[in-house]
Amino acid sequence: MNQALDLGYTRIAGKFWGVESGEPTIALHGYLDNANSFDMLAPALQGLRIFAMDFAGHGWSAHRREGETYSGLNDIRDVLAVADFLGWQSFNLIGHSMGAEIGSQLAGMFPERVNKLICIDGYCGTNSSEEVLGHLQSGIAASFKTHATLKVFPTLEAMTARLCEATGQNRDSAECLIRRGHKVVEGGYTWITDPKIKGSGPLELSAGQLEQLLDNTTAETLFIVADMENQWLKRSIDVIGSKARVGLQLINLPGHHHLHMQEQSGEVAELINNFTGFGRKQLAS
Repeated sequence: MNQALDLGYTRIAGKFWGVESGEPTIALHGYLDNANSFDMLAPALQGLRIFAMDFAGHGWSAHRREGETYSGLNDIRDVLAVADFLGWQSFNLIGHSMGAEIGSQLAGMFPERVNKLICIDGYCGTNSSEEVLGHLQSGIAASFKTHATLKVFPTLEAMTARLCEATGQNRDSAECLIRRGHKVVEGGYTWITDPKIKGSGPLELSAGQLEQLLDNTTAETLFIVADMENQWLKRSIDVIGSKARVGLQLINLPGHHHLHMQEQSGEVAELINNFTGFGRKQLAS
C-alpha cells in the first residue's frame, strides 16, 4: 500500500507491507533506487510491519529545498522522523547498499531506537580522513547544481536497457525500479530523482570512527554480503572482523549487488526470517 507521510518539513513517500500487528520495520533502499527495491523481498518476510520509504529526492518523496544538502545526516533525521510519525519508539531496520550504510549509522548513533539491523550488501562506509573530507566537499558542491538535468530517453525500454547496462542487474529488477523512478517529459522519459543527488552520498567514517560506531551498536545485526572482495565493502568488513562484535552475523551469499531483487530474493528472505525469529527453522523448534 502506497502512502505519503507529511512530516511537516518535508514529504516522505513509501509502501507498507505486512500485517499491522507485525514488528515495526523500516526498509531503506540503495543509492538512486526507490521503495520498489523491496517489492520481491517484503512479501516473503514474516511477522513484520514494513514501511519501505523513498529517501528524499528519490522515488515519490519530495526533493530537498533549495540550499539544503543531500547528506547522510539529513537522511538519518528523516528515518527517525518517519518512525516518530508512525508512533514507533523502536523498530527494525532493513537496508540495502546506501540504505544499509544509513541504517548502520543510525543504529550506532541512536542505539535505543533500533531493535534489529539487517544490512544487505552494505554497511557504514569507511575511508581515509582525506577521502572522507573530499566526499563531504563534493556533497556540499552538489547542492549548488540548481539547473542540473538528467538524460531523456525516448522509451521506457531504452531507460531499462541503460539501467541494466550501468548496474548489471537483470531486466525485471530494473523495470521494477523504473516504475517508481521515472517521469514523462518533453521528448520521452527521464529519472524522477533530484539531479542534485549526483555527487552526494551517505556519511562516511574513518576506521576509528567505525570502530566506535560498532561499540555503540546494541542491535542484533545480520550483514549479508554478495561479494566479499568488493573494495567498498571490504574496508568495513576488515574493521568489523577486527572487532568481532557479539550479536553480529556476517553471511556471504554470492550474487549480484541487487540480490534481494533477483533470483536469490528467496534465500535472502529465508536468512532474514530466521534472523528475526519468524523463519521455518525457528517456528519448527
